[in-house]
Amino acid sequence: MKVGSTLLALCAILPVASAFAPAQTTRPGTSLFGGENHPINGGLPTFNPPSRDRAQSEHVDQTPPNQSSYIVSGDRSSELSYDPAAFPSNLPLQQIQGGKSRLTYKMPQGADRAQIFINSHGRPLKARVELWLGPIRRVHFIDIACMNGAETPYRGCIKFKNTDSAGPQTLEISTSDDQAFPALVGVDIMTPDRSKERQAVFDAIWKSSTKLYSQGDKTVRSIPIADHVKSVQLLVWSKDVGKKSFKANVEFLQGPNCKRQYYELQCGGGTQPYHAVFEVPGNGWTMRWTNTKTLHDGSHEFVVVPYELEDDAPAESDEMAPYYNGFAERSDEFGYANSLGPHGNRVWH
Repeated sequence: MKVGSTLLALCAILPVASAFAPAQTTRPGTSLFGGENHPINGGLPTFNPPSRDRAQSEHVDQTPPNQSSYIVSGDRSSELSYDPAAFPSNLPLQQIQGGKSRLTYKMPQGADRAQIFINSHGRPLKARVELWLGPIRRVHFIDIACMNGAETPYRGCIKFKNTDSAGPQTLEISTSDDQAFPALVGVDIMTPDRSKERQAVFDAIWKSSTKLYSQGDKTVRSIPIADHVKSVQLLVWSKDVGKKSFKANVEFLQGPNCKRQYYELQCGGGTQPYHAVFEVPGNGWTMRWTNTKTLHDGSHEFVVVPYELEDDAPAESDEMAPYYNGFAERSDEFGYANSLGPHGNRVWH
């Protein structure tokens, strides 16, 4: 009898408890674009620009699930690699000792592009390249850290505003705190005609290559590099996704988390496009790109394509690179001798 009375009491309580339960309601769609909730971000309104969709899914549909969506590969070297004046490694070099030693190069009037070559005698390469517009405004910055500067030198081409309109600009190259890591530096300042030719070549590569989109806020893109690729060229430009500055960490890994080359790169809106060549000797290389700018202000696109292939690379030459005097009509036009630097007696032979 006691059990039966207990069951009757519970049955009497249950309807009363359900009377206090809140009514089930369906949350209306809150999307600002199309009237439906976005499948990500918890159903909150999400702005999805077409450029992001294009960059993320351009090659995913036709890629097997067991392969990466993009691999740096090709059947021939870039035509630019056969130009002896493009990214020359046989410039006259100046030696910079370690311990924060530095060299400065004043950009001559009318210049808007310069090529930079930095290597070492086989020791780790630790250097910094900065371009200053005036005394306090830094418009380009790259921090270089390589395990072997002779095997993987730095070869870059920076674009900047014309000195006729922007004012005086100074290129500064310095070493790290460690006294044991000197660097060898060569700078080639391009004439206006050569700069226009290089821009035309850049545009052709940019239009014909796959552009990878980077959103910002520590987003990471990993791009495997085929074993037969000897060197790769990196092109970065934000003109189609905001026209703002970009900041990223570029790592070249050979094996699991083995950083053979590390670069911290930052370019302002007026020092773009950025173009560089990186050596990847051997096999098993992967480039890891980390966007270190904010989510809403760090959008940019970049291209990674082969520069030289192992079986299709141009022959190396011991002759001095053409136009090695850079912008100058003669070697002493700017008072810097053949090195285009303030220390002509420190040219490395």
